[in-house]
Amino acid sequence: MRHPAALSLIAFSAYAAASPSFAMAQYTGEAFARGSDTLIYREVHIEDASRHAIVFQCPDGRAFARKRLSTAGAPTQPDFDFKDARNGYEEGVRGEGGQRVAYVRKVDGQRSEHPLSIDAGAVIDAGFDAYVRANWDRVIQGGASVPFLMTGRGKFFPVKITAAPAQGPDRRIDLRLDAWYGFAAPTISVTYTEATRLLRRYEGPGTIRDEHGKPLDVRIEFSPSGRKSDVPSHAWDDALALPLDGRCPA
Repeated sequence: MRHPAALSLIAFSAYAAASPSFAMAQYTGEAFARGSDTLIYREVHIEDASRHAIVFQCPDGRAFARKRLSTAGAPTQPDFDFKDARNGYEEGVRGEGGQRVAYVRKVDGQRSEHPLSIDAGAVIDAGFDAYVRANWDRVIQGGASVPFLMTGRGKFFPVKITAAPAQGPDRRIDLRLDAWYGFAAPTISVTYTEATRLLRRYEGPGTIRDEHGKPLDVRIEFSPSGRKSDVPSHAWDDALALPLDGRCPA
């Protein structure tokens, strides 16, 4: 996740082997520039209890980026890898022996790696979604502060989580840096359907970056009607095998 601006909550769960089991779920987010109704990309999520994959698509359907997360260990602290074929940007967290390492490859090709020291209560990338679900009452009643990994910096920063009053069936939750310099960082808002605790909307700097490496400021809409819970297990392999095009037409 990078600067707090890059708290991207959305990711894809992986797919199991070849037999037609139906333990996987799929849902789609449509990303718009904030303040606009022009679609700039889609993200297709596929997940089960231990894996999450996200394929990022141009408006015409061509895949250009992919994220893969392993949530089998600690769901709030997944290993993950992300690659954008358009500009070469990569980032992730991987295990290396008994150590875990955060890495990033910027759009200019510069690479860096940072060994991590991870507290039990810390959160990594889309593990924030698992944290909110597991701590719903605490977040709703009084808020919380958690150490969140800014992947590109290889450090955890305190993030304050607060809930707005319910708005009909939905509940908005805001994230901001819990530090004196937090005023300089953008607030990220995520909206959940309160009854199901499913993500409905994300607003803020996202996973996808522009040609200069800056996260796009987006509004991502997740339609409840687009969720499927009977996805065959080969969808995971299909998502990982899908070639990345490397560009989107204007």
